[in-house]
Amino acid sequence: MNKSIAVKWIKRVVIIFLLAGSGFFLYQKYKPAPEAPVEAPAPITFQVTQETITQEIQVKGKSAYTDQTDVFAPFTGPIKQWHVENGQAVRKGAALFSLDSKTLQNEVQQMESEMMKSRLENKLNKISAKQGEGAEQPGVTEEERKKAFADRESKRLMSDINEEAIAVKEQDIAFKKSLIGMSTVSAPASGVFLLNETDTKTRMVNEGQYVGTVVNTGKLQFTAAVSEQEIFRIKAGMPVKVQMTGKKEIPLTGKVSRISKFAKKGAENDPKQVSQFDIVIDLKPDPSLIGGISLEGKIETARKEKAIVVPSLAVMREQNEAYVMLDKGNGNYERQTIQTGIETDDKTEVLNGLKPGDTVVLP
Repeated sequence: MNKSIAVKWIKRVVIIFLLAGSGFFLYQKYKPAPEAPVEAPAPITFQVTQETITQEIQVKGKSAYTDQTDVFAPFTGPIKQWHVENGQAVRKGAALFSLDSKTLQNEVQQMESEMMKSRLENKLNKISAKQGEGAEQPGVTEEERKKAFADRESKRLMSDINEEAIAVKEQDIAFKKSLIGMSTVSAPASGVFLLNETDTKTRMVNEGQYVGTVVNTGKLQFTAAVSEQEIFRIKAGMPVKVQMTGKKEIPLTGKVSRISKFAKKGAENDPKQVSQFDIVIDLKPDPSLIGGISLEGKIETARKEKAIVVPSLAVMREQNEAYVMLDKGNGNYERQTIQTGIETDDKTEVLNGLKPGDTVVLP
């Protein structure tokens, strides 16, 4: 009996060892691999360089022609003939259009006829007045002498008035003849002729009526608006890099020519709205540039050659103090206070505290 119990216990022990061995084998085979230790990321380093740094203000606006000479009708009349087309390039002095001057010519002829008649009447009055100045006839009464004197004076005054009227008519005739001489209207300047209204070709025009304009396409300006924070950084003569919004591959240049001293309307009654000021940039001529195009510009407000420069990302601030973490080597970093100068979105000038070749760290 004892022997049988012993055998059973031996079998149980063997089974337990076999199960334990199998479990250990399976655990060793399928146990998860231990996680690798997490290494701290390497710090980001930046090199201190010596280069040219510029500060710029970005602006947007439209191009516009600045040299335009208006063309007016010299007198009232129908347009008899056009010598150019709308949008055609013209040279100064070239014929633009001709007005029908028949009405003016008829007026001049009528005035000349009236003037000749007035001169004849004046001449007869003078002859009659001279005849009345002869010796008095015997038996003439005092009353008759007074009447004769009054008649002579009246004729003399009438003659003077007629002389003045003739002089005025001569001036009117000369003026109308000068208008007839201007019946063919010439270009007052070189450029592109643009009609004010296309239906001008089929209707009459009045004296002094605006007919069109001659545009000098070589002179353009770029008008933009800047905020009140930027207006004091801009001065006349500052260079501007310009590009067309729809054709950015063509580089254009210009210079600030005018700065408004008055804010644009709309913000003066709203304290939350930032005031805007207009600035004008004279553009250098370019064959691809025309008026009315959307433009983008960068106004260079500051420039320094051979400046000590560090990326703005590496510059940290605490109250009014700027500092960087200077790499001292062998993983050692040291806080270094710096004095900054010109600042842009990506670069900062260092006036003192660093030198070219230093390495700063962004831990």
